[in-house]
Amino acid sequence: MNESLGKYLEKIGQELSNQTICGDDGVIHPITKDEQLARAIWDQALGCDVVTVNVDGHESHKIFPPDPKMMQFIIERREGKLTTPIDKKQANLLDRISDLNRSKANDAARQATNDSNETQEN
Repeated sequence: MNESLGKYLEKIGQELSNQTICGDDGVIHPITKDEQLARAIWDQALGCDVVTVNVDGHESHKIFPPDPKMMQFIIERREGKLTTPIDKKQANLLDRISDLNRSKANDAARQATNDSNETQEN
């Protein structure tokens, strides 16, 4: 059990899902679970109409409006940014971690500059 959760998620994400998609060539292709998840995220972001058919063949439609939070999630992921925190408590923690990392990076840069200056003086 040395594999991390991330490795399992990666492995499972590459498995084929139970969904298919019709390609540009008109042929139906299976999709991976990763692609299925990505499509579900896009559907939530842009809004969608879900059609369900019961055993009697009766169709029902449920319309989901666009979700601005999911839009923001997609934008931030595409720009390589950290995803939007869920609540203020989490946001404050992320801000503190970011500040701490910035401080450590600045300290390391100062130390490297000081070491470089000391070497040049000798």
